[in-house]
Amino acid sequence: MSKPCFAVIVACLLATGCSAGLAGSPANVARPAIAATPTAPATGYDGLTGLPLSAYGTSEQDDVLLYRTNEALVARCMKSRGYPGYADRKKTRTAAKTKEESEAIHPAGAWGYIGSATAKRVGFHVSVPVPVSKGPTGQELKDYNVCWDGADRQVPSLAGTQGWKLTQDLFGQSFQQTAADSRIGAARERWSSCMNEAGHPADDPEKLANGFRDTEKTTAKEIAAATADESCTRSSRLAAVYFAVLTGYQRQLISANTKVLTGYRKQVEARVDRAAHLLTASPAT
Repeated sequence: MSKPCFAVIVACLLATGCSAGLAGSPANVARPAIAATPTAPATGYDGLTGLPLSAYGTSEQDDVLLYRTNEALVARCMKSRGYPGYADRKKTRTAAKTKEESEAIHPAGAWGYIGSATAKRVGFHVSVPVPVSKGPTGQELKDYNVCWDGADRQVPSLAGTQGWKLTQDLFGQSFQQTAADSRIGAARERWSSCMNEAGHPADDPEKLANGFRDTEKTTAKEIAAATADESCTRSSRLAAVYFAVLTGYQRQLISANTKVLTGYRKQVEARVDRAAHLLTASPAT
């Protein structure tokens, strides 16, 4: 019954790849300048977490801290309500040990930026199932919910605040602006030509990936398409151009909304600092 809070924006973006984002983006936006030969980030995950707007939310490390603090506060509360063994129910997390495991845990998205090892092993089936542990029932569930609400009040979520809403909106606008940029269109045409030559005709990277995801198991056809996709994404420089253009649009949006974003970042920092203090103070860590 634990309710972890991981990087919501990044998780959403990992699932959407090059999709346009929110509707209603301002028209006639100036095209940001990019390097003549931009360099792609090491992985799509690195590219997304390294975006300018990502600096205004919680980092992956912050989310782990917030999760641990919540667990500690709930465990302390459950102990006070007659469940001394609750804190011993460890939440297992397996750290990635190999390149293949790292790629699977941090998938790069739906549009071919998934890493060669993952493409060859599981195709586009990059999601990792999270083990679901049996939660409390009956009176224990009622007590757990009371404890959860108490922990939430001590470290309240920022979802729904002005800064949170603005950050979400700006992410959507930046994705829409990027999708409409002619440089992305040219890179996607190069990608499509490469895929056709490789024997996997496709016009849209995301549609290609989604076309295989309804199947229960990865097929040889999917692995072949995913491998070609990964190769064509590199040779067409789609990822390099994509992240460079997206970064440029985000910087413009940040410049136009500095006051609210700066205030929101301070709220995030204060929340993380409070969580760190409570985690240290809690005897149930």
